[in-house]
Amino acid sequence: MALFWIAKTIDGERRYFIQEADWPIFAMLRAAIAGFRGQHEETIELDAKTARKVPKKMIGRMLSQKEAEALLARFGE
Repeated sequence: MALFWIAKTIDGERRYFIQEADWPIFAMLRAAIAGFRGQHEETIELDAKTARKVPKKMIGRMLSQKEAEALLARFGE
């Protein structure tokens, strides 16, 4: 199953959610069910190498800005 990076604008701030799913639409639906709602910005499927860098505890929930920045830095390693 793939991992998707979902970005939305919520209350004027960009927020991020990592969701596991087979298709992007299912990732967005699962994120919405979990309460991640706002103006959709992007949904990106992470490649296998990048997906392995995502800690399990970050999957299926909204990331804090600090967590998102740390994860993006980790992707660049």
